[in-house]
This record gives sequence, structure tokens and C-alpha cells, in this order.
Amino acid sequence: MKEFSIVRGLFDKRKRQLIINENFIKFENKDQNNDLFTIISKEEITGIRYGIHFIKGLEFYIGREYQIFIRSKSGKELKIFFKLFYKRKLKEKHKLFCDIVDTLWEYYFNDILNSYIDQFNGNKNFMLAGILFKNTCIQFDNKEIVYSDLSLKKYYHYFVLHSTKDQYINKMMHYLKDKDAVILNEILNCIIKNEQLRAKEISDRAV
Repeated sequence: MKEFSIVRGLFDKRKRQLIINENFIKFENKDQNNDLFTIISKEEITGIRYGIHFIKGLEFYIGREYQIFIRSKSGKELKIFFKLFYKRKLKEKHKLFCDIVDTLWEYYFNDILNSYIDQFNGNKNFMLAGILFKNTCIQFDNKEIVYSDLSLKKYYHYFVLHSTKDQYINKMMHYLKDKDAVILNEILNCIIKNEQLRAKEISDRAV
């Protein structure tokens, strides 16, 4: 079990408790004394999105809000967030965000990722983040990319999946805005790595 203390920002300085263990998430996101916590069991957790929303002043960015959204089977999202302004406690806040995300992956989302990988290895069709995974390719927006032609371009807040043969066949995914984009990124990395190893084995046998 891991516990975190979250102060949301300038106008909400109360220390809110976040508990993450192998069975549930418990977050003090309410203000009623008799009902402070939202609890989601591991079995109810289905997806995640997270990232940084930059806060703009009149002429330039003055702060940032770290946001994590955890989706349950009902479709509702538990929002965990906290803000900072003018880089105050930047290292501390950024480390807190990374530690929470790493813990969520450790307790929940590695298992969810592995369940998708098992479906892929079992040649089962499935949908993830609006992408249809089939035996030989992915499909989206009436487009198709075979796995041997699949590639990723990664940026800080988003990534672009595309065909190595046709750059116009592509899709941009934002880690914060797009549902399960972070999980999609991980499984695509696994598929691309496996395709590269397979291509190398074929090349080595041909020598």
C-alpha cells in the first residue's frame, strides 16, 4: 500500500489523503465531514488518462495543473489533480505526479495492459482508445496499418501512430485528452518491438 498527501492549490490548501493498494483506490476528494472519500475497487477500474494542463495568464503561462483521471466500469472518472504557480515547488509537485502514476501502473494498469497483450497474442480482435486491433493490422477512421508498417512519433504531450509507407495514414493521440491513450502507447510499443525482432530474425536467417 502507498499513501500520498495532495494539496490541490492556492484556494484549497487542505491536505487530502490518497491511498492506493492492491485492492482499491481511496481518495479524499469530497468536503462533507461524513463523506470525504471516493473508493474504487480494483475490479471496477477500466481505464486511465493523465497529463499536465498549463495555466495561461494574460500574456504567458503562469502555472500548471497535474491531472489524473481514473475510469470505472460505470464510465465515471475519478479526478486526482493539484496545481502550482510560478514554478513554486515544481520538482516536488512533479515528483508527486510521477510517483502516483507509477503506483497506479504498478497496482492496476500493468494488469490491464497485459490483458490486452494476451488478447493480441491470442489473435483476438479488440478495441482500445478507438483503435481496432485485428490479426494483421490496426484499423481506425476507415484507415488501416499492417503491424510491420506501424511506427510511432513521440512528443511530450501526445504521440502520432502512422504507417511507414504512407505518412498520411496517421492518428494523433493526446495522453491527457484521449481515453486510454497511455495504455495504447504501451501496447503499440510492444507490437513494434516484436515486429522489429521478427524482422531481424528473418534477416539473420537469410544471411
